[in-house]
Amino acid sequence: MHHLVRLFIKIVGVFVLILTSTNQFFAQSEIPEMQLQSIEGSRISTQEVFDKGQPILLVFWATWCNHTSVGLTDIQDEYLDDWRDNFDLKIVAVSVDDSKTSNRAVTVANSSGWDFDVFLDVNGDFKRAMGVNTAPHVVLLNAEGKVVWQQPKYLSGDEEIIQEKLEELK
Repeated sequence: MHHLVRLFIKIVGVFVLILTSTNQFFAQSEIPEMQLQSIEGSRISTQEVFDKGQPILLVFWATWCNHTSVGLTDIQDEYLDDWRDNFDLKIVAVSVDDSKTSNRAVTVANSSGWDFDVFLDVNGDFKRAMGVNTAPHVVLLNAEGKVVWQQPKYLSGDEEIIQEKLEELK
C-alpha cells in the first residue's frame, strides 16, 4: 500500500512539474527586453526591434553555419518582396557569433545586401533568453509579438514551411 501512495505522489509531482514548465514556456513566448547591437555598432532595445503590429520572422544565424546565410540570401532574393506585400512581414536576423567572429558576421551581412535588419548577439544573452541552443534557429512572431512557431534548424526548402505558417496568420 505504501508503494502505491509513493507512486501516486511521484506521478502527481511529475504532473505538476510538467504543468509548471509548460506555463513557463508560454509565459516566455514573447521577446524579452534587452539590448542588441546593430551591425553599425549601436545598441538598440529589443522592444524597438520587435515592435508589435506586424508578423516578424526572427532567424538566429552564425557565420560558421554557411547554409543559414545562403538561406537568408534565398529569402532576400526569392521571398522577401512577396512576404512583405502579402503578409506585411518583417525579417530580423540575429548573429550569434561571439566576439572573435562577430566582425565576420558584419562582413557577411554587408556583402550579402540583405534588405532586412541584422543584429549581433555577441555575448549570447538574447539567444539564451529565447531558449535557443544553437544556430540556425527560426522563430515566427505574430503581430501581437507572440511566438507562434519555431524550429531549431534552417534548411533549403524551409521557406515553404514559413509560407504555410504565414498563411495561417492571415
